[in-house]
Amino acid sequence: MSGSTVFRALVATRNAGKLAELVSLLAPLGWSLVTLTDLELAPHPDEDAIEAYDSFEFNALAKARWFAARTGLLTLADDSGLMVDALGGAPGVRSRRWSGHAELDGDALDAANNAHLLQVLAARGEVTRRARFVCAAACAWSGGSMVAEGACAGVILQAPRGTGGFGYDPLFEVASLGATFAELSREAKAEVGHRGRAFGVLARMLAPLQAAGVFHGGAEDLAPPVDLGRDRG
Repeated sequence: MSGSTVFRALVATRNAGKLAELVSLLAPLGWSLVTLTDLELAPHPDEDAIEAYDSFEFNALAKARWFAARTGLLTLADDSGLMVDALGGAPGVRSRRWSGHAELDGDALDAANNAHLLQVLAARGEVTRRARFVCAAACAWSGGSMVAEGACAGVILQAPRGTGGFGYDPLFEVASLGATFAELSREAKAEVGHRGRAFGVLARMLAPLQAAGVFHGGAEDLAPPVDLGRDRG
């Protein structure tokens, strides 16, 4: 997006792998991007309860609104996950902690989740391994918010392949490429991946609002998040 005003925007994630992807994906916006680390914003006890919904879209909106209200900055956030056909769409919005190892984080948590996925599928026997990654990308600012979704179809492999990416990337082979996310460059993954598609749509949605000067003021003017209790997990 173009324009004479450079907006300062927060990228709200504490996941290092996701952060690297998002900073690269959001660079074309031309905004001055800051991270939670840049702001020296320590984890808050309420953060674990933000993404408590059964919808990627509601989780992404909740996160963007919460951090916008806390920091006063226009905030970009996402919620994403893996949906496996043979598992009824699981792990879905529970993808990050699906293995149940709450004590783990980073690479150790990724390894536990991948091992759990392979074990669950193996226990099902000969079933389809079709899956898709889904991402909801959200933006919250003074007076409003917006969300867009993207997806990428593929299959779950019998064993991990590739050394890049994070999360379930080594097990997810992109249907159109015959390569896993972990075998793709960051640029290639952004082009075909769920997160790149979602933020691409969001950027196109935000462009006319930026041109019209919608983004101004502080997060203190944000309306409270709507009650989404009926969709809470």
